[in-house]
Amino acid sequence: MYDPQYQQQYDIYGQPVPQQGGPQPQLFEDTSGQAYNNYGNQGYGGGVDYGYPNTRQGGQQGQQAYGAYPGNMPGPQIFQDPMVANMAMQYGQSLASQGREYMDKKIEKYVSTSQIKYYFAVDTHYVMKKLQLLLFPYTHTDWSVRYEQDTPVQPRHEVNAPDLYIPLMAVVTYILVAGLCLGLQKSCVTGDCPELLHRFSPDVLGMQASSALVWLVLEIFIILATLYVTAIQTHIKTLDLLAFSSYKYVGMIVSLLAGLVMDSLGYYGVLAYCSLSLVVFMFRTLRWQVQGSGGTMEAYSVGNKRRLYLLLFMSGLQPLMMWWLTHHLVA
Repeated sequence: MYDPQYQQQYDIYGQPVPQQGGPQPQLFEDTSGQAYNNYGNQGYGGGVDYGYPNTRQGGQQGQQAYGAYPGNMPGPQIFQDPMVANMAMQYGQSLASQGREYMDKKIEKYVSTSQIKYYFAVDTHYVMKKLQLLLFPYTHTDWSVRYEQDTPVQPRHEVNAPDLYIPLMAVVTYILVAGLCLGLQKSCVTGDCPELLHRFSPDVLGMQASSALVWLVLEIFIILATLYVTAIQTHIKTLDLLAFSSYKYVGMIVSLLAGLVMDSLGYYGVLAYCSLSLVVFMFRTLRWQVQGSGGTMEAYSVGNKRRLYLLLFMSGLQPLMMWWLTHHLVA
């Protein structure tokens, strides 16, 4: 039997019809939001963060995870760990030692560091004795160099041994004294000379250093070329020639200082004395290395006069270089 009330409560499919004005019944449970939230939490930082900070767990916690404050950054805290700091220090030391060994091998190909150390093995007593020998060589009698197991004795124990400490200090002092001499001099700029200006300028020191270096290299090259052309076999090394050729700067410094005190007359007088002293020093010192037979004068009469000419050339070249490098510095 057809019931009108039943038709109002159910539709043709047998489903209940919602009443007007009342709440509509929910046929199925809505799980879309829960599934979305669970999926988001599991896939984007809820359960698995994949190395990224979770910013959904509160503003303060998200800021701390992101490192909003510099003190919470993990970078500086890593180096505060003693183990990490020690490892970094050891790694840096190993790199430094490897670099030092690499540079030593490269330098050893051209110049032996042990030989360089030999020429700088000096002390205060040696420096004073050597300067006295350079300026007053007339009273010195023993010019031989002692050897220990085919190796020359270090300069600190042998005053006749060449060194590079005094030449290096003498070259630097010469450059400074040259700047002082030029600073005390005045030159005329125009023809009528209304105003005299000082000859010193910052570029002068560089020019003096370059000039001294070029003439020193040229002098050593000429001596080596002479040895090669004349085919003279000697015991002189290149560093020995560098040392002996640089001893002249001691006399040059004394001559320039005398020129500051006593003008040109004092300069030429002291330059003549220092030149003569250097010639005596060079001749007597190099005789033992160039001669090769005890340094006696009988060896020159045995038929090898080229060695004597070489000694005279090397000794006589020093006064000429002393005058050439200092005459323009004296007013």
